[in-house]
Amino acid sequence: MQQIDAALIEDAGVEDRLGLDEAAQRQLVESLKTYGQQVPVLLRPHPSKQGRYEIVYGRRRLKALRLLGLPVSAMVRQLDDHALVMAQGQENTSRQDLSFIEKAAFAVQLQELDYDRPTIAAALSMDLPMVSRMLKVGIAFPLPFLRAIGSAPGIGRDRWTALAKALDTDGARGRAAALMNTPDFVTLQSDARFEAILARATAATKPKSRIAPVKPR
Repeated sequence: MQQIDAALIEDAGVEDRLGLDEAAQRQLVESLKTYGQQVPVLLRPHPSKQGRYEIVYGRRRLKALRLLGLPVSAMVRQLDDHALVMAQGQENTSRQDLSFIEKAAFAVQLQELDYDRPTIAAALSMDLPMVSRMLKVGIAFPLPFLRAIGSAPGIGRDRWTALAKALDTDGARGRAAALMNTPDFVTLQSDARFEAILARATAATKPKSRIAPVKPR
């Protein structure tokens, strides 16, 4: 294990979180401040910048250590791109706080990088049918849309599937986009954002009021 200056570490791999839980991050900062770093992050030497590194996993710890101005305790391994995403994916599967949609988005990003289904399944420690179900949901949503909602930890596959279907109806995406652009939307918790979007997407357009014809006397 090595002590690395946080300024020498750059991002790498695939985005695995769709938002930062500010309360959890504050707790992590306080824990690191009080007890120090107990669990190392995993780095690899930067493939093109000598003396610099890329992070494989441990992004929350890295962010907190940067805030505190502390060096980073890290394991440094020589990993090619394939080994990097495998290590990142397998670390993700061991974490209980990664939500369904974060795993689905991770799988989609791997597919877009031309990794095959068996590799994606191995990275996420799941079987091929589950990978197919995750990809079917994940590809329905662009990453900026998912980042705006966040991790939605209480929302499972069925609800995300319902939202994907709802967004395919006439006008649904426009209604959802209008809601996401309101100031109040960002004040909601992630699960509440999802529910608000689903409600807006499934809201039927109100029919125009019609004046009943007057019958001749």
